[in-house]
Amino acid sequence: MPLFNHLYISLPVAVAIIFLVLWYTRKVKARLQGLESAYLSHLSQIYAQSKRRYTLIPAMTEKVREYAPEENSLLKEIERESSRAGVAVEHLKRDFRNPGAFSELRNRENTVMHRLTVLNEHLVRYPALRNTASFCEISGELKTLEDKIAFNIRLYNDSAAEFNSYCHGNPLRKIISHLLGFRLHAPVIEGMTRPAPENTAETEEAPAPQKTPPAGN
Repeated sequence: MPLFNHLYISLPVAVAIIFLVLWYTRKVKARLQGLESAYLSHLSQIYAQSKRRYTLIPAMTEKVREYAPEENSLLKEIERESSRAGVAVEHLKRDFRNPGAFSELRNRENTVMHRLTVLNEHLVRYPALRNTASFCEISGELKTLEDKIAFNIRLYNDSAAEFNSYCHGNPLRKIISHLLGFRLHAPVIEGMTRPAPENTAETEEAPAPQKTPPAGN
């Protein structure tokens, strides 16, 4: 009889424990899915904006080539490295959980950054180019894209850090996250914001108005 009493008491306790475990697991899963959805949303924006960026850079180099054919060697380097960076963006899109994909894109971006920085320095010698509406439009859109990419990188990093912190915040959540398939950290993006060619047109300062002496009495 005492054995049956013991089983009678233990059964509700076991059911309650199972219920709590299932409830907590569902809660953790929902939270992880929400955090993952957030950082993936920002990452998709980075994909789209980066793809557009590497479509615009060749258009910009073609416009520069019209006014500065002597920069052709540098422009070819920019086009070649931009193409490679565009391929790296596609690799990242297919394998975003791989930190190596982020490293590849960062290295490609660093090379593009260096070439664009050199080009920006050279563009000072071509005020006619910098004053053209088409160049201003392209470089202005590039600058806007850079701002958007930088903004989404900050949002992505914040979301990824929150996901990683929650996923591995305590041993129980870590075990549950692994059982549910959330096995990898969301990599943090570093060093992927780049300057766009400046489109500031050179303007001459208006001469200061000359003071006229008061008429004599």
